[in-house]
Amino acid sequence: LESEYVSSHLHEWIDLIFGYKQQGIEAEKAFNVFHPYTYEGNVKIDEIEDETERRAILSQIDEYGQTPLQLFNEQHPSRFKQSEVLTTLF
Repeated sequence: LESEYVSSHLHEWIDLIFGYKQQGIEAEKAFNVFHPYTYEGNVKIDEIEDETERRAILSQIDEYGQTPLQLFNEQHPSRFKQSEVLTTLF
């Protein structure tokens, strides 16, 4: 279902969404930064006493969405090419 091109670049997408390019210097280099409210743990909503501010922040979070939890801290390995898999199996 997936083309050779997609398979050979899938690890780059994983690095951006779930990996080491999600936050910090590597994210900045990859132009992959989002509003701070979208990152898990950046907002302690229960500690915001002002109701208007709390509702405004919750509204922004609803509008921006939420960045997925970072799962990997190192570069994700690339997939084997189909030709490499076939020679490995046989």
